[in-house]
Amino acid sequence: MSDSRLLMSEEILLIALDDESGKTGFWYKPDTISAAAVCDLVDAGAITIDEKKKVRPTGGVPGHPGLRVAYELVAANDKERSVSHWVGVFNGKFSKTDGPVSRRLVADGVLSLEEGSLLRSARLRELDTGPERELRRRLATVLVGGAEPDAHDAVLISMLHTADMIVAAIAGEESADRRAGGKRAKAIQKELKNNPLVKAQYDAVIAATITSMAVAGAVITAGSN
Repeated sequence: MSDSRLLMSEEILLIALDDESGKTGFWYKPDTISAAAVCDLVDAGAITIDEKKKVRPTGGVPGHPGLRVAYELVAANDKERSVSHWVGVFNGKFSKTDGPVSRRLVADGVLSLEEGSLLRSARLRELDTGPERELRRRLATVLVGGAEPDAHDAVLISMLHTADMIVAAIAGEESADRRAGGKRAKAIQKELKNNPLVKAQYDAVIAATITSMAVAGAVITAGSN
């Protein structure tokens, strides 16, 4: 990997991909990656979000090819739009299996892209299992082992819980541990607004708002606020 830590949107994609089909699982909700991309832009210092939930570009263009697509959409807009607006816009760009989020993973040899055709959608095959294995280990340490998550993982776990992806995230664990992991994820999400680590890295209210939008499924037009 060109950067040792995956983006939140990349992590969600790896969890969502089915190893056999090379496509995302039937339960996967594209809004989740779109919401994670907003968090990734905040982490990259590319955008700020004010108290009215309006998104502003900072001028700092991200190096990641997928985030650059998202940032350019924001920067090209002459009006400040809400977080919910951009989650909707990103959904149109990021929902495809071979969309912007997969680009670094393909370039770094983590995934291989099988191009689609009129009769067959694109597939992503995993070449390097290391990043996904480490991601699942890290999540299991929190959800099953009881470790305290950092701000990134608290938001990621909250998104996964909202999107009903916790079972998929810890699929390799025993049945009882998966049930316990679901309860642990619910507790982490419930306390997200009050999490001091989240408050320090993100605005807690914004983090909770993004999480709640992850499975909203709303179609947001270009003229919405």
